[in-house]
Amino acid sequence: MYGETSGMLRDALSELLRQHRIQQRIGGAGLHTVPETTTPDERKVIGEQIARYRYAVLVWSHQAMCAANPRINFEGSTGRTRGPAEELRYRLEATLAAIEVNLPTMDELVTEQPFALVDTWRQAARACVLGEHDFANGVGYGRLSEAQCLTVIKDAADVVRAVVSLDRRYANIPGWQALKEPGRLGRAAETCVTRAGYGESDYTVDLRGWRPEPTLIEGPGLPGITGVLQAQHNLLIHLGTFPTAHNLRVVLDSQRIVSREAARRLQTVDPTVAVRWERRAESYGRLVHETRDLGGMVGNGGPAAGQGSVAAARMEKLGRDGLADPPQKRRLQRVSAGIDDRICNVIEHGVAQRLYFQRINVPGLDDHNGELVRVTRQTFVSITSPVQTELLAIVRSDLRPTPIQRKAPKGAAQSRLDFEAALHHRPPPRGASPDVPSI
Repeated sequence: MYGETSGMLRDALSELLRQHRIQQRIGGAGLHTVPETTTPDERKVIGEQIARYRYAVLVWSHQAMCAANPRINFEGSTGRTRGPAEELRYRLEATLAAIEVNLPTMDELVTEQPFALVDTWRQAARACVLGEHDFANGVGYGRLSEAQCLTVIKDAADVVRAVVSLDRRYANIPGWQALKEPGRLGRAAETCVTRAGYGESDYTVDLRGWRPEPTLIEGPGLPGITGVLQAQHNLLIHLGTFPTAHNLRVVLDSQRIVSREAARRLQTVDPTVAVRWERRAESYGRLVHETRDLGGMVGNGGPAAGQGSVAAARMEKLGRDGLADPPQKRRLQRVSAGIDDRICNVIEHGVAQRLYFQRINVPGLDDHNGELVRVTRQTFVSITSPVQTELLAIVRSDLRPTPIQRKAPKGAAQSRLDFEAALHHRPPPRGASPDVPSI
């Protein structure tokens, strides 16, 4: 997620911002009590490696700016016509174009470095490489609110400020390639931070981004409520494949049974939650009734129907105290809410794309044996035709779960405050103890 990767990046840069006397930290000359362990040529190689890590950090900052404030090109624009976000993005593009290094290799990202300072840069670059996936999975313009976009812009600008500050500190490394026009880049980042600070930050953006795809829980059936959760989890994953009308009815009936049995076992343990399960069972019962004439051969859904039947069978065999454990009860509620949402999407997609049809009876004539006989024939029509059912109404009003009001993760604001403090960190005066904070 965005919060995890950006938090890892801020932590690494905060550690770097608090480190001074860079030559000593990579084996160079320093105090008489700290001998020199690397040659100038070796420190030059180390500096080139740090530059590659730094390049990855700047690329992440540029991607963040593009995601939160996209613009096709800056041809013909000037500093007066560009806004703060556009100016920072323009300066980042000029800086990246002037850097004569490549991105770090995979070996450099996964191999621990002998010097702690270099390894901290590696962790920052690794976080940036992982964070690239977030911008294609929910962290982008059009998917974020204005406050969330401003939060991403401020995060990227703060990272740029940190890189500019560190660039000056690393200037004595042999062969160090300084940033192009670091003063203008730093001023653009500071202006962008000031502009983003006018609005209210929305740290719920930390909950967005890439997440690993859930996998099936293979193996033999687990005992008790764990086995029910196993089947429900696998059902949720298999619902990613569009089911046929028959398999959909099997899934709906399985959830009716699961809800009914859960309500029975919670009547004495938690009556309030039991009422919710009863309502869910009633909604699925109505859906089963409304889909008795549903047709549609497109899709598959066989594995989903099988896992649904397994979940219903295991729930019926569950003991009376099978839901006495509160954490397991909450897990069942969460996975069942996910199934509800997935089924709602499946039904609405099937109706909108005319993959599901409603079977109706229509009058007709049969000329069997040369005589016209009035008969009743069956045909399938679109569910959105005048001959409608209550299927969509039940899905939209009863089954679809209420959207969850997401809250910002704990520590999101404090992480940024700590990073801001690191940006303003100053080394202690010469001769002072390292434990004495600087004024």
